[in-house]
Amino acid sequence: MQDPDLWHRIASHQFPDDSDGQSFVDQLRRDQGISRTTALRGIEEYRRFLYLAATGKGRTVPTRAVDAVWHLHLTHTRDYWEVFVPDVLGGDPVHHTPGKPRGHNADFERTLDRYREEFGEDPPKGIWTRRRMGHDLIGVVMAGGFALFWTWSAVMTGAPILFAAFGLTLAAFVLLAALAPTLADKGIHIGFGVDIWSDSAGGDCGSDGGGSCGD
Repeated sequence: MQDPDLWHRIASHQFPDDSDGQSFVDQLRRDQGISRTTALRGIEEYRRFLYLAATGKGRTVPTRAVDAVWHLHLTHTRDYWEVFVPDVLGGDPVHHTPGKPRGHNADFERTLDRYREEFGEDPPKGIWTRRRMGHDLIGVVMAGGFALFWTWSAVMTGAPILFAAFGLTLAAFVLLAALAPTLADKGIHIGFGVDIWSDSAGGDCGSDGGGSCGD
């Protein structure tokens, strides 16, 4: 590890309760609708992200799950700016820089490489997995194939036109759900979410289609 003293300070920092006395982990659970175990792991990965950002040269890119913890921490301005930055990071802040997620692929891959170098293991699935365009294309192909099959079956069996219309409508919903992350990156939100904590659908740099990187 490049800077074990810095890591010790980051790892031992106590994230603050809110004004109602709710712990940081419970705040994250409430905001994200996740289990305590997932929230604790998310906080641990946020600590690792901060270490990578503080010791790296260039841009360090989080996933949406890590970014969600970062956003929560930033709302505690006194802790972040008056305690964490000066006492833990030594006065050199990790800034939250907005940006488009799709434009940071190379930086994200470098972030993962540094993660492996510094912590001696692969980043955990889900929290450190990015949803790629390939996932969306698979959904598009599946939706299109389903629509064609359903419509062909309706025509061949002489089923009522409502039967075919139902299949096309269902396929349209599947298609929109598959394209939701890509559309969100372009600022178009259609009400289909991506589970940023799931092993099968990780996030991008930022949250809600936006981007944020540590510099």
